[in-house]
Amino acid sequence: MGILHDELAKVLHRKRRAFRFTQADLGTRIGMSGSYVSSLEAGKASPRIAELEDLATHFRTTAFEMIKEAMSAGERFVPASETTGDGLDAVAADLSLEHRLLAREFLLFLRERERVDRALREEDDA
Repeated sequence: MGILHDELAKVLHRKRRAFRFTQADLGTRIGMSGSYVSSLEAGKASPRIAELEDLATHFRTTAFEMIKEAMSAGERFVPASETTGDGLDAVAADLSLEHRLLAREFLLFLRERERVDRALREEDDA
């Protein structure tokens, strides 16, 4: 798999340990088995978007933040020629048109969700 995939697996592992969840406990919380969580952390499986959102909720963050964390860790291993301009462009260049469109829609969804979450937090603080 790719660098982002591997780094996301590491982020999942770190966050699970930080929250002191066992793989079985986290699996139960997201409606999956502990062995599935193990596969995610080992990079043998990739979470679906809904699963990543669910995992992020249990880690008190967002899928977007987890992806950003994985991307920032992965940038250390990406040649400089691949990181010029927008880092996402370098990643998207390897995707088919259909997958680029899906990725764009997902990022727009995450951006809107971040905006709504921020507004709700500001309301709660007021």
